[in-house]
Amino acid sequence: MKPVFSIIVPIYKVEKFLDKCIQSILNQTYDNFELILVDDGSPDNCPKICDEYAKKDKRIVVIHKKNGGLVSARNAGVEVATGEYICHVDGDDWVNEKMLEIIYDKAIKNNKVDMVVFGAIRQFNDRQEDIPNDVIEGLYNKERLQNEIYPFMMYDPRKSFCNGLIFPVAWNKVYKSELMKKHYCKDTRIRMGEDNAFVFECIIESKSIYFIKDQLYYYNQMNVGSITSNYDSNRFVNNMYMYQYMEERISGKNETIDLQFNAFKAYWLIMAIFHEVKCKQPIFKSRKHIKEDLAKTKTIKKINFKGLPIIAKCYIFLVKCHLYLITLLLSKIVAGKRN
Repeated sequence: MKPVFSIIVPIYKVEKFLDKCIQSILNQTYDNFELILVDDGSPDNCPKICDEYAKKDKRIVVIHKKNGGLVSARNAGVEVATGEYICHVDGDDWVNEKMLEIIYDKAIKNNKVDMVVFGAIRQFNDRQEDIPNDVIEGLYNKERLQNEIYPFMMYDPRKSFCNGLIFPVAWNKVYKSELMKKHYCKDTRIRMGEDNAFVFECIIESKSIYFIKDQLYYYNQMNVGSITSNYDSNRFVNNMYMYQYMEERISGKNETIDLQFNAFKAYWLIMAIFHEVKCKQPIFKSRKHIKEDLAKTKTIKKINFKGLPIIAKCYIFLVKCHLYLITLLLSKIVAGKRN
């Protein structure tokens, strides 16, 4: 029998959390699913753990591949998935044991929607935090999506600039298989923000989406340091790949989406500048780096002021005028106030 769900788990250096992740899926109260474990060349005991689980449960498919990054790992799973719906669970996260049951009963059984979006929790060592979900629960057809979701999904002017209505991650969503197989991210050069590259495209291409308030996913923040605190000099180049990829797929569809995408590009540029400050790079070294990478990528030329809040307009103006030192000093002040 064809499974209703294909659950894809990309795995790389998550040995400490992998058992918890896999067990949370195998313990689902709704059991018509296949579990695709994609070992992305993990150098620890993860490959062995995957194989041991596969011996015990026939629903498990294991893929061992050369390390290629998150996009590559997820794509390997998507390509072999046989379920009617596809969902992603990162190898160091875990899920509520009723996740599939709730999704099926509320959203899929009677509606056969293209996507399902549900609530999640950030799990820290000493506390939990709700991931904000301001969308009213229920079924959204195309008209409702166009009126209530698209104008706010990447940048919601009712919130601070860094927040949109949709949390742009792959893992708190379920996608109809044909939708995912057609629109998954194909550019493996994108190493940060890769979820953005296909999540918004899938939302735009969906005819119907069901939003669920239930918090069904646990986003692990207990091993977050290695990604967020390490300096990444490729942010501006990564942004270029992401912008180009999304430009080809979502821009020009309508003015609302174009305005959202413009704000999205401005936000990611500003965050790349803040990254220099947060990682305490020497200010003149950062100035040189920003100048060189923006000249090379030319991404600033495709960002305009229309629809941006005042603070974002100020940043974009300063960058367009090549006033990188002032931009960095402003970022230091803003970052200091936030701390």
